[in-house]
Amino acid sequence: MLTAKDMVFQRGEDGNLLPIEVELEVLPDKPKVKVRPLSRGKLQEIYQKATSEDPATKIQADNDVIVNGLVEPLMTEEQIKDMKPQYAAAIATAILSESLGISQDEVGKVTKETLSKQELEVKKN
Repeated sequence: MLTAKDMVFQRGEDGNLLPIEVELEVLPDKPKVKVRPLSRGKLQEIYQKATSEDPATKIQADNDVIVNGLVEPLMTEEQIKDMKPQYAAAIATAILSESLGISQDEVGKVTKETLSKQELEVKKN
């Protein structure tokens, strides 16, 4: 029987979601980071930004995933903005994987499909 404990993220005494140590499976050396899953509300907020027509808003959505989900290593928002793309993508994928309950590989496939669709739309215009 499915229980409430199975369906909710665990919270600490401070009320924040508990961080989880994860491997960045898409990087060759598979380093580990600590991430905090994103709540449904935060995911919806980020999705709204990600589907915006404004390119700056889309970029902010990518940064928001990391700003809200990365616990360790501790980084400032400025450092996150300057993060190398391969690390940003790997960390965002891990955070989304934990938040959505799907594998990092599945997150990567959906991301590639979405980018391909956006690319086709740009070419049409």
